[in-house]
Amino acid sequence: MLKFILRFITVHVITYTAFGIFFMLVSGYFEYFSSDPLFQLVMKESDALSVRLAIPAQIFRGALMALAIYPFREIVVSHRYGWLKLFFLLFILTSVGSVITGPGSIEGFLYTRFSFDPLIGYPEIGLQMFAFSWLFCRWQISKVAKETGVETQRKEMN
Repeated sequence: MLKFILRFITVHVITYTAFGIFFMLVSGYFEYFSSDPLFQLVMKESDALSVRLAIPAQIFRGALMALAIYPFREIVVSHRYGWLKLFFLLFILTSVGSVITGPGSIEGFLYTRFSFDPLIGYPEIGLQMFAFSWLFCRWQISKVAKETGVETQRKEMN
């Protein structure tokens, strides 16, 4: 279990950081947030301590997500398209279907005045989770095969 969690954390932190930096540089997040008066009220300055702690905090977040996924690891790892199942599960539960009333979530759409712009946030979240799911499952499959000495038989079921 510990190896699963450590692999999950590692891939999560790397993909979170890489996609976060890339999209921060190319998408103009800072300009978007500074031009929207509502975002100016709710978003912290980029040099705030909590914002600077975002990447280290992903270690804790990755551990929590790994613990939540661990009981279902066979569904994710042993099926041919398990990584897609992991992607959809994470994407829906942590963004669109999140019960937090933030921008982009169903709750946020219903209860807040945040403008809804799917080009802000969703490409980053979607691509990061897509890459994370594929990389994590590839690594997990190869490590399990090496540790057990048995090639993982992947089920053709959906």
